[in-house]
Amino acid sequence: MTRRISHPCDVDPAKYYNRLVRDLDGWTSASEVAPGRIRVLSVPQAGRGRRTVVIVMTPVEWENTFTVAHGSFDSAFDRVKQTLLSMKPHERFAVYADYGLEPSTTETLPEPNLPEPGSGRWVALRPTQGRGKQVPRPVRGSSWR
Repeated sequence: MTRRISHPCDVDPAKYYNRLVRDLDGWTSASEVAPGRIRVLSVPQAGRGRRTVVIVMTPVEWENTFTVAHGSFDSAFDRVKQTLLSMKPHERFAVYADYGLEPSTTETLPEPNLPEPGSGRWVALRPTQGRGKQVPRPVRGSSWR
């Protein structure tokens, strides 16, 4: 039988995801309702009572959140609570994005509205020459002056 050598960076995503659900349940009331979905009941709202929020995040995404972005489970857990507490009344979902949770009205975040590739224009800037502002320099071969 080969013994597996453990590395300090080895993390079991399911173990820490279950801990997230358990700790959220201790904070309010929470349960995993589907893979990658945690229903958090009774999230306090400032002056507005309590409500239910669904966290949309997989175990691997949670692992990335607390290992890469925060460095510790507790720090990442505090950030999750801050996000849930800061959500607006119409935001019912906290969706994973870029090592954290983003409030949302739906289970998915909207696609970013990016400009078409190649739609920009590059210009060279002259040094300020002590005048305090930069002036575009004509691109060689252009008729602009």
